[in-house]
Amino acid sequence: MKAHWLIGIVMAPGLFALPQDCNVYVYVENGVPMPVGMLLDAKAKTTQMFREIGINLRIRNGIPARDPSDVCTAPIVVEFENSTGYRGNPNALAFAAPFKESGTRIHVFLDRVLAHLNHELAFSNTLLAHVMAHEITHVLEQTDRHSDEGLMKTSWTPQDHARMKRRPLPFAPEDVELIHQALAKRVSPPAAE
Repeated sequence: MKAHWLIGIVMAPGLFALPQDCNVYVYVENGVPMPVGMLLDAKAKTTQMFREIGINLRIRNGIPARDPSDVCTAPIVVEFENSTGYRGNPNALAFAAPFKESGTRIHVFLDRVLAHLNHELAFSNTLLAHVMAHEITHVLEQTDRHSDEGLMKTSWTPQDHARMKRRPLPFAPEDVELIHQALAKRVSPPAAE
C-alpha cells in the first residue's frame, strides 16, 4: 500500500502540466524577534517541500511585487507575530483566509511555535517550515479542508513531530492533486464558448 502511495506522489507533478512556467510568490514580514537562522532554514525547508510536488515556490522578504509573466497566484504574505489578542483556537499555530483574489495574509504565531516543544530550538525551524507549508497549501487549494494524514492534518501528534525530525511530513495525494488543479485553472485561458 505504501509503495503505491509513494509512486502516486512521485508521479503527481507530471500529471498536471501547467500551461506555462509559473511561480508562487510568498513574501514574509517579520514583526517579532526570531532566533538567528530560523527563518532562513524554514524558508529553505518549505521551498523544498513544495519542490518535491512540482511547485515553484519563491519566498522573499518584504513587500509583495508581481511580475505578471511568471506569477500564477495573487501574492501570499506570511506575517510572523505573537498570539497576543488572538481570540481563535488557543492551540492554533497559524491561520489564513485562503479565499481572497487580491492576495492572502497568513498569520504565524511565532511565540506558539517556539513554545510548542518546550523550546527545542533545532526542531522549531522544522516545525515553522511545516506550519508555513500547511497554511500556504490552504491558500493554494483555496479551501480550509484537512487531510487524514501528513502535512494537512488538522493537528499533528507527537508521532508526527517525531517523523518531522527525520523528514518532512508528506502531502497527501489528494492535496497534491488539488494544488495542481487550482494552479492549472488559474493559468489556463478561459474556454471559448
